[in-house]
Amino acid sequence: TGTPPPAVAQGETPAAVVPDAAPRQGLRRYKVNLPPSATFDMTVDRVDADGTKWTGAATMTWHTDGSRYTASVEAGVSLLVTRLNLLVLRSEGEIDDYGIAPVTATEKRARRAETATHFNRADGTITFSASERSYPLLVGAQDKATVPFQLGGIGRADVNQFGSDIDIQVGEEKEATIFRFQLVGEEEVETKTGKVVTWHLSRPPKPGSYSSKLDIWLAPGLNWYPIQIRNTEASGALTTQTVSNIKMTDK
Repeated sequence: TGTPPPAVAQGETPAAVVPDAAPRQGLRRYKVNLPPSATFDMTVDRVDADGTKWTGAATMTWHTDGSRYTASVEAGVSLLVTRLNLLVLRSEGEIDDYGIAPVTATEKRARRAETATHFNRADGTITFSASERSYPLLVGAQDKATVPFQLGGIGRADVNQFGSDIDIQVGEEKEATIFRFQLVGEEEVETKTGKVVTWHLSRPPKPGSYSSKLDIWLAPGLNWYPIQIRNTEASGALTTQTVSNIKMTDK
């Protein structure tokens, strides 16, 4: 639930409704201290709804110079000789007072055309290449590639912010919805380089909106980087990406 618009006092004439030049308020504002640039090698483990198991690899990148950023995820399944890219996410934009401020995000899945999501700050809307729909752009809005790093930035700035639900507007493919993350607790995650202490955040399914569950494990001792990301689909299919190597890159 966002902040209600200010009430108009008795006798006042409401101001003419004009498109906001800046993104609309409406969600809680978070302090954000974004993590430094890095490239992440990840293992991918998927279990289909029928129990079929797949393994693969993914590369996740986060690069920022303090004023602009790029982020990407490329996930594939290794098939003996070749590697099949199942998903490619790319995002680019700016860093503002609310943290990551995407301008354009693209998504490409196997055997499907690439789609783009546009965050139009001049007219305060989110629009899509795959849909005619338009949504109001709320402050702090993210895309699927940037959500884990924005959450990490919230933890880096003030871990006490995780004491209540974290609401983030996320634009993806054809719609923009509010992802509500809740702190599950502190957990150890087993990685190829050993056990990592993490803070586990979870976004449960939301009836009438998204049907999948999203879990993200952030590592306070490693710049609050996302160390593990898991998506649980409504069918029961499970995809887990776990960091196997982190390479710090120049800002």
